[in-house]
Amino acid sequence: MPGIAWSILTQDSRRHARIRRRIRPRILKFIQGQHTRLAMVLDETDHDRLRREGRCLFIVFKRPHRVLSTCRVNGGLCETLTHLANHQGCEGVAHQVHALDAGTHGRVAAHGRACAEAGLPPESTALMSTAANMQCAALARLSAEELHVRVAATAGVLGNATRAGDPAGWHEEAETSRPVTNRPRSELGSDLGSGPGSDPESSLTPDHRGCGTIVTLVSINQPCTPACLVRAATMVTEAKSTAVLDLRIPSRQGVGLATGTGTDQLAIAAPLPRPGEWERQWAGGHNSLGELLARATHAAVTRALLLQNGLCAELRRNLCAALGRFGCDESLLETCARRTLDDAGAELFVANLVALIHDPRGAAAAYALAEVLELVRVGVLHREIAGEAVLDQAALLAAAIATKPERYALLRDQLMPDLHRPAGEFAALAVVRGFACKWS
Repeated sequence: MPGIAWSILTQDSRRHARIRRRIRPRILKFIQGQHTRLAMVLDETDHDRLRREGRCLFIVFKRPHRVLSTCRVNGGLCETLTHLANHQGCEGVAHQVHALDAGTHGRVAAHGRACAEAGLPPESTALMSTAANMQCAALARLSAEELHVRVAATAGVLGNATRAGDPAGWHEEAETSRPVTNRPRSELGSDLGSGPGSDPESSLTPDHRGCGTIVTLVSINQPCTPACLVRAATMVTEAKSTAVLDLRIPSRQGVGLATGTGTDQLAIAAPLPRPGEWERQWAGGHNSLGELLARATHAAVTRALLLQNGLCAELRRNLCAALGRFGCDESLLETCARRTLDDAGAELFVANLVALIHDPRGAAAAYALAEVLELVRVGVLHREIAGEAVLDQAALLAAAIATKPERYALLRDQLMPDLHRPAGEFAALAVVRGFACKWS
């Protein structure tokens, strides 16, 4: 239509000039409409099309699908959706653009606004919201025989990474949520999440320097029963947690390693069976569908964390990444050096702190110490042996920093009087003692 119309308009005649005046606005409106809805196609199959437009990543279904999702509107188990979307609703830091979207009416209104922005029908779209950048979405595809799985993930963990079971900051009520006032207690009467090495002063609300969410859009090319989709959801969740654990991301709510964030969401879609098609029953760890889901999710989430947060295995290879969750960070290391060494030694330590933190051998020893502290915290190492085990690993860390393994026994003796210190301070002291020994 536009091509034909424009060719007519190029004819130089009075009649065609009248036609031009009459239909040109319609043609321009049509072309502009097409331009505003111009979306990048990231992937396409016989069943669906994955597209990205502006702040929205969405799936357009070509045939009816069964969808299991955590979406607040049109979520749960649904078989009438035409679209599935992941939408950036705000910036990650200190942006309250949707602060009024509380309660049922607020959620519906926010859903409608997001769908209108992307040109999606709100009544048949399930939409998840995040602060992550859609340009950082990562895509992973895997196949096994006739099975094909695709995972599109956005991920951020710097602000509200949590470990399952960490203390919660909010309690939901009918129309809003309020801060938690009564902490749940275990059968033994202690606060949930407490234990050796836990920090009772840790905040129960996210740090707004980089709030994040892990959102996974999962597509399976074969029909699946509702029960199969539920099992698939557990497999996707396990794989997401494994990706976060593999990078040793600390929880922002305690000293444990994170298993996700406090706002993670997922959606899994599989086509409804046509006459003669059978439905898959299982997506566990012992069959091919479960394996594909787990591997694709792990790959997509890992890459999304690199794109969004700059996190990858190589950059987690440093001393503070290992021990930061126990309080051993750059600030504490500098403080410990100035308190322990003479002025010249402290200045030398601080000047070379970045190199020390990234020393591969020191990082390996730091992770070994962190693992021992974690085993003490969760009770795998009992208290009668805990002190000796921590001392042994701290001395190994000091010897690694010193690059003098033969000084292990000497450094162990030097560290023993300070074993009573908090874990982070004790680890920092081991680093400082090791540096002093390196040049003694």
